[in-house]
Amino acid sequence: MLRCFLLLVPAALMAQAVRVIPFSESKPFTMGDVTSRRIVHPDLGAKKTTLNYSASLPGAEFAQHVHDYSDDTILVLGGEVNLRQGDSLHLVKAGGVAFVPSGQIHGTVTAGRGEAIMISFQNPPDLILYTGARDSKKAGAAPPKGVITAGAVKYLRFDDKNGPFTSPSMGSMRGAGAHRKLKTAESFKTSVDAGGEQVLFVWRGSITVNDGKTIHEAGEKDSVFIQGPAQLTVSGVAPESRIIQIQAPPK
Repeated sequence: MLRCFLLLVPAALMAQAVRVIPFSESKPFTMGDVTSRRIVHPDLGAKKTTLNYSASLPGAEFAQHVHDYSDDTILVLGGEVNLRQGDSLHLVKAGGVAFVPSGQIHGTVTAGRGEAIMISFQNPPDLILYTGARDSKKAGAAPPKGVITAGAVKYLRFDDKNGPFTSPSMGSMRGAGAHRKLKTAESFKTSVDAGGEQVLFVWRGSITVNDGKTIHEAGEKDSVFIQGPAQLTVSGVAPESRIIQIQAPPK
């Protein structure tokens, strides 16, 4: 028994509160016409949030679906998409956000003539999403079971903010997003409570994250995944860095 305990101790001590996830390590999954990449997901131990990246060609549809217990926040980083709910389309251009509460039917269709780049995060993770079972465009698939409630989806901007763009007051109780702009050597401090999670997605530039013990480096399209408790200092390295910060509280 003592031997088994001693063997378990090193693994526990090696558990990382802060991990840099290179974009090259993201895993593909397909919904409808769009192959996206899961960056932060349950296979990494994520329990409060996910992060997905999608590059969608003109006219391509990310199939309509429903998250039974998860809120979905979709950011358009480039191009433009229509947020689809049934036959209804709502145009979201680069710099825009769609916050979709759990239970609402939704999908996207790329608008315009160019590729659309999106990231999305679900709070908490939708364990079924990556299996393909939510893909309503598959042959023989049933329509998504959910609702379409007028005004339930919130449309916001993130690109004009240097700070939070969602909040509990507009319904994002289980996860919040912020847009951070950093010049070289500029920094901000952030913390993660025990049981909480945070993701820093480097949209542009590069950053360092100091957790008091180690300085972690992340480049463009890389992500930093943090599980609390943690106290962090995030600093810009490139002349201008843009970070999407996702915070998911313990409860």
